Amino acid sequence: MSILIILLVNLLIGGAALWLASKVLSVQLSFKETLITVAITALVAVIPLIGWIASLIVLFYLLQKYSGNDVWPDLILLVIISRIITFAAYSVL
Repeated sequence: MSILIILLVNLLIGGAALWLASKVLSVQLSFKETLITVAITALVAVIPLIGWIASLIVLFYLLQKYSGNDVWPDLILLVIISRIITFAAYSVL
């Protein structure tokens, strides 16, 4: 049960960070789209050996699909800023 709670908290923090970063960079993403992106990326990341690279590919594919923005510079900056926000959120917790 605690693993499920941790996964849900990670999903909410990751989704919120991605959504907040999209607002900072003026990338059009809804909160629902960010949650879907974070959830699918997390599922792909658990694939042994190739999960980490496959999750990056899926992350940028879904972000490009939902937002229509270019990967460089918009989406790469979006991911970097969202990771900074996520790190800051976990530092506070």
